[in-house]
Amino acid sequence: MRFNYDLLPGELLTFEEIALRYAQQHPEEKELTARGLLSPSTSYRHLIIRAVFAQQELNSPLEDLLIVSDDNERKNYLRRFEHYLKTGQTFLYFRRNDDGRKSGRWKVIGETQVYAMLDPSSAAAQNLLSSRGYKLVLMRQTEEEEYWQLFDRQAHPCFPLSRRIQFLVVLSTPQQKMPAAVMPGTEVGRRVKARVLQRASQAEFSSAVRARYGACIITGTRLTERHSWPWVEACHIDTQENEEGFLADNSVDNGLFLRSDLQRLFINKMISIDAETGQVLFNHALESDASISLFYQALEGKTCVLWDAVPPGTRQRLRNLR
Repeated sequence: MRFNYDLLPGELLTFEEIALRYAQQHPEEKELTARGLLSPSTSYRHLIIRAVFAQQELNSPLEDLLIVSDDNERKNYLRRFEHYLKTGQTFLYFRRNDDGRKSGRWKVIGETQVYAMLDPSSAAAQNLLSSRGYKLVLMRQTEEEEYWQLFDRQAHPCFPLSRRIQFLVVLSTPQQKMPAAVMPGTEVGRRVKARVLQRASQAEFSSAVRARYGACIITGTRLTERHSWPWVEACHIDTQENEEGFLADNSVDNGLFLRSDLQRLFINKMISIDAETGQVLFNHALESDASISLFYQALEGKTCVLWDAVPPGTRQRLRNLR
């Protein structure tokens, strides 16, 4: 016997009806949210996916394909989808097209699994979409971003404007258990992970370093002060990479908060900070005094204004640079 709290594939329900039925089925769990693609919308400490709410205008007409464009360290989409791909766990899946948006209703797809994850520029992604009569085209590219347009069988664009795509998620749904033209278990490659995870990790690192110091450790220039120099930024002391090509040490202890101009001098090894005294030192063997303006030379030998706030772990990393 089926009860009225079942979420049956094909049903059209408001979010309130979905949330009520889910709460009746899972009274011990937190309530569903529809603020983003995944519910919970943010989960940077855990890998939980209770449900996916996909809007066609932000994805594609293909029900078994998700397009992820705005992952970050708080949403943690990449790691969460990867976890469900490897474990085979299921989550509830809901979609809404233009008619559904107008009526405020979501279509219940049902219990769903992650079947594969793809780099949008990969042959696997192109083959999958081509087999459905679609084509994903790179429209423009910047140093950090790629903007794509998806064209349907009639060569009509599916997005109002070309959009950034980080990765694609292929789903195994009750209606389509085994999507064709893609190998099950496919994961995104190093290129995608580097772009998504390194950016997320860098944002978390910068936030932690900023919270620790709040101002340039050399001059005491605060982030909010107005000056002719650009900014106060976090930078890494040890920039060695691990085997995956990511920074090996992204901890807050490996960071300094420096005025932008001083950060560039530090990164280029034109200045250093003595780990014992906190004094600013110039690398005379690398650059002649004449190449550094008198404005900066005046800092040589001075102790960092915020040296007392620099913990032992950070001082040790400065010591290791010798």
